[in-house]
Amino acid sequence: MEFIASKDKFLTAAQNVLRAVPSKAVRPELSGILLTAENNSITLTGTDSELGIKCWFEAQISTEGEVLLPGRYLVDVLRRLPPGQLSFRSEPTTEHVFITSGVANFELLTLVGEFPPLEPENQTTVASVPELTLRSGISQVAFAAARDGLRQLLNSVLLSLGANEMRLVATDGHRLAVVDPLEVGEDMTRDYLVPVRCLEEVSRLFSGGEEVQITASEKQIAFQIANALVIARLVEGKYLPYESVIPTQFSWQATVNRTEFLSALERAQVFSSEKVNAVNLKLTSAGLEVFAQSADIGRLEDLVAGEISGSELEISFNVNYLIEPLRVLAAEKVVLEFSGAESAALLSPYGSKNYRYLVMPITTRATP
Repeated sequence: MEFIASKDKFLTAAQNVLRAVPSKAVRPELSGILLTAENNSITLTGTDSELGIKCWFEAQISTEGEVLLPGRYLVDVLRRLPPGQLSFRSEPTTEHVFITSGVANFELLTLVGEFPPLEPENQTTVASVPELTLRSGISQVAFAAARDGLRQLLNSVLLSLGANEMRLVATDGHRLAVVDPLEVGEDMTRDYLVPVRCLEEVSRLFSGGEEVQITASEKQIAFQIANALVIARLVEGKYLPYESVIPTQFSWQATVNRTEFLSALERAQVFSSEKVNAVNLKLTSAGLEVFAQSADIGRLEDLVAGEISGSELEISFNVNYLIEPLRVLAAEKVVLEFSGAESAALLSPYGSKNYRYLVMPITTRATP
């Protein structure tokens, strides 16, 4: 195999693919990046057997072929090459590849082993959605998924399709984020449990204005644009009956400026206790009072002007659970709705229910 390619394109693709390569692989071949040269294109593939990433870039190929390279060493080599074009040549008889750029020459040992296939069997196109729409939806729910690795259902995001629309849902048991409807190009009715890590990689890798093609089989789901593919094993099981836990009636409501509320919470975050990260909110006729304190640092009292309906109410939350949705929303104003001091609160953009964020209060209050 032999080709000439741009060092920058090669490095970018390798760095992206490396994100799917485990740092401690259970099998030697899983620590590698599979490089395939054919049809004037170089394909790089990496996987940990649960998540896989493929990236493509153009090259001047004189001899086609395929080789498995140690992923981290390949990236280290490419990162240290001077900018410009590089030449790549493999020697199957010696199990070495040679990378040359300018006066720098690298010789890298290849890996031996059978690299696992990534393409889903019997794949079906289930949706096509603009990149920006998909990335926006992912950013609004992914942070609410669990990260402990112990509860697969909560480590996933529900991708629900129906009537040319997509809904994304995530929860870790303490908060719930729902975004819909996202318009899609296929009329498919089906629910998929997608690992949150897969969707975060989609959001990170796909950064243009292309249409994302979503295909799936019984056990896998894939997201593809012109030069990249992210594929993951679907989580088995049935998602939680989340719709039944979202309240429809409330006794208190606060409408506030999103940026002002976020700034107040970020100030409170400095003083919230590290163990519980508590911030206390108090609905008053003057607006939304924000209070936090730490025995080691001090305390904060703040006021966010807003429209308040209902009598006075005091309620405490994990401050991080309020900051995260406010950072990803673009609305000028947000609405907070409450049923009581010990009931979940609902946050949504003012004038819209396309995004709903339900968050449980905490019982340890940062009261003055």
